[in-house]
Amino acid sequence: MAAGTSPRHIRRASLATDEPRPTPSQRFLFVVALGVLTLASLYAALGTLTRAYPAVFPGSTAPLANVVGALPGPIGVDAPGAQSVFNRRINLLVVGIDRRPGYEMLDAYRTDAIMVATIDPVTKQAALLSFPRDMWVKIRLPDGRIVEDRINTSYGRGIEYGGTFEAGARQLASDLEFNFGVSIDHWVILDFEGAAALIDALGGIEVDIPEELAVPPWRYSADDIHYTEVAFPPGRNVLDGYHAVAFGRYRNDTDLNRVKRQELVLQAALRKAFATGLLDKALDLYNAYKGMVITDIPASKVPGYALLLKQTGGDIATYSLGDPVDGVPTLVPYTTEAGAAVLIPNPDNVRYWLNVVFPKTSYVGAHVEIQNGFGPGGETRVEALGRYLRYVKGLPEVYLGPDAAPQSATTVTLYSPEKRELAEDIAAWLNLPPTAIRTAPRTDSTLPDVVITIGQDFTLPGG
Repeated sequence: MAAGTSPRHIRRASLATDEPRPTPSQRFLFVVALGVLTLASLYAALGTLTRAYPAVFPGSTAPLANVVGALPGPIGVDAPGAQSVFNRRINLLVVGIDRRPGYEMLDAYRTDAIMVATIDPVTKQAALLSFPRDMWVKIRLPDGRIVEDRINTSYGRGIEYGGTFEAGARQLASDLEFNFGVSIDHWVILDFEGAAALIDALGGIEVDIPEELAVPPWRYSADDIHYTEVAFPPGRNVLDGYHAVAFGRYRNDTDLNRVKRQELVLQAALRKAFATGLLDKALDLYNAYKGMVITDIPASKVPGYALLLKQTGGDIATYSLGDPVDGVPTLVPYTTEAGAAVLIPNPDNVRYWLNVVFPKTSYVGAHVEIQNGFGPGGETRVEALGRYLRYVKGLPEVYLGPDAAPQSATTVTLYSPEKRELAEDIAAWLNLPPTAIRTAPRTDSTLPDVVITIGQDFTLPGG
């Protein structure tokens, strides 16, 4: 668009006119997060913990009938940044285990929570992705066999084969990469007892409990042997570690409320940690409390990670593979032939979440606009391309722009030189030659980074 033209009226490429306002995390187990917090490896500054629900084009998912079955193979993401060390993300596997009374920690095979915390050292953006425990995946065993089972059995299978925490963590990390293309750098293992101790180490926390999340008198046990009656009324509650864990584990109403309680505890712990200057003494804290968790993070890396965390500003987005995409379930309940109730992933939705959580560095913050230069009938092509870019390729911001004059060839116009890699990737996805990329000066501050104008030669990738 040339300078001096009328203001732009752009519709977001989504079902709604605007993306939904962020809502609280629905799959974020505070127990695991606190372990990461203590290690100062991927948390520490109090910031905005947000869940980003997607708003994508309607009709962009496969029918549910096509997803009720085992994963056909690894889903993965389009290797974001794999070609450049500057784009290399730091991925931390966080495992929460449910240790039963009378068992050593090594005997706790059940993973109560599986999360990957990721940070981009270039953009300083951090996110967390949780993997529901009943998710049905392929597990590649050390002997070379591939079996299908719940993802929460992966860690235990590794211990069965290797006999160590490291073997369990490596097995789970390997299966995450095999199924989803997510490469793990380090891992952390924590149980509920460790979470309580960590909160006590902070001196307790203060939680403001809303009416709908209050807990009536309830008999709680941390070990299934010794029970205590606890209650958490509305309003300000000062909690030690034992009571904070009890509050977060209450589930006699709904699972959604349980998760909201966990988030309240997490946020309170983060506030307390931030107020006490956690990052400024990350290494000391690591050395003092590393016995509460099991990890392969070397002490030498803690100061560097702490500095990187401070640079994120504490703004951490949380996601779950249990969340739907545009109203379509990502995980579908299914009963196996053996009678096990599991969750079968919708590969399209899983791929969407992976692209959102692990974006290519050069895509972060990019704005892409699609214009119709096809002529009559081009609107459906524009919308289909928007679905493809937002949903399959995971571009963060895709808009539908005003119609352009009809043209025979599809073009890509680059207004932001720093987004050239993105423009080149788009051209490659559309099977366009490099000559299809045009550069233009940014004469208008409202211009997007890249504009795609579909011509009469346009065909949708894979169509």
